[in-house]
Amino acid sequence: MSLTTAKNYLLLTERIGKKPMLRTRFTTQAYLVLATLLDLRDQGVLTVTAGEMKIADQAKLAVLPQYLDELKIRLQNDLQQDDQLKSALKLVTSWNIVNEIYDGIGAELERDGQVERVIFQNNLKPHVIYEPTDVSRAHVAGDLAEAIDHQQLTAADVNLWWLLRQQKALPYLFSDEARLAKLTAEFDRQTTNDERAATTQTLTETAGEIIQMKKFEMDSWLS
Repeated sequence: MSLTTAKNYLLLTERIGKKPMLRTRFTTQAYLVLATLLDLRDQGVLTVTAGEMKIADQAKLAVLPQYLDELKIRLQNDLQQDDQLKSALKLVTSWNIVNEIYDGIGAELERDGQVERVIFQNNLKPHVIYEPTDVSRAHVAGDLAEAIDHQQLTAADVNLWWLLRQQKALPYLFSDEARLAKLTAEFDRQTTNDERAATTQTLTETAGEIIQMKKFEMDSWLS
């Protein structure tokens, strides 16, 4: 089981600038969980149709990596109660789930030499950060742009683009405004009549609403 979207998302979003972005920021973390769900859909573990999420293959679900155990349990429990997207996607805000995913795919990327394991100390406690190498980050961004240019978009490419677009992160990766505008127009042209891409957009926007509402709740509680 290859979590291509989730891994590429980590490689592009962790430690943009001077501080960790993915390990310590709630919003970025939540989209990592969504990236994982998109991968599970593409692998045939989940299906999303008519605004509902369902487990499509229990056998595939059972053999997912151990670091997805918390996600598996939550999926099975939640989808039995309510499979509507606005309920099913609430799990993206789970700290336990995202920490397991981050550590799991981070360790896999470290074994592949794509990240370096470093310790980041903030005012609370030290965190293990899987910091992407410059080469691995540039490779993912370059491959995404090339896939659009050559009209060879994969499901993971579409997932990744929508995740970054939802967070308004694309300008950080493609700083040339003219280049980004061309890529955006070409991406939209290629995915206009793509039903799977439309579903990805719906999932990303729905998750975005859930994440925003959770942030409001957290801010209200902290205040």
